[in-house]
Amino acid sequence: MPGLLTRALALLRRAEMIAAIALLGIVVAVVLAGTVGRYSGNPVTWSDEVAQALFVWLAMLAADLTLQRAGHFRIDVLVRLLPPTARFLLDLAIKLTVAVLLVALVYYGSLLARLSDFRPLPMTGVPSSWAVAALPVAYALMIITTVEQIIRHFRGLPDSSADGRDVM
Repeated sequence: MPGLLTRALALLRRAEMIAAIALLGIVVAVVLAGTVGRYSGNPVTWSDEVAQALFVWLAMLAADLTLQRAGHFRIDVLVRLLPPTARFLLDLAIKLTVAVLLVALVYYGSLLARLSDFRPLPMTGVPSSWAVAALPVAYALMIITTVEQIIRHFRGLPDSSADGRDVM
């Protein structure tokens, strides 16, 4: 079972990365089409709206991809002064707090998506819930990432298998 779970997680991570790369390319193409259309006198009226909706998905997927690499900003000057056991417990408490917060965000994000279903985007007529659905989906992905990091934490492994934490 652990082998199957590991393969499923790797497949999910790969699909998430491919989706983020594809979304980035589509957002660039849509913005380019809108810009060219605007300057050529043939505006693509829906381009800004579609780009914004897709950018929500891209930003949320990128947030989880960053979480997977433990790349979010943190100040750990004081944490490094703690003894190993206290540091272990503090890191665990932080991860558990994040997991609980993400569960709440999935719930409230789902409610928001359902409420947004009745409001179409003005240019395309697509329900705005399609864009808002990025929130609960990405928060659910972040829960998976956080649970994975908690398991790694208990095993004494780093949060990420990435080479480095620096993202800038």
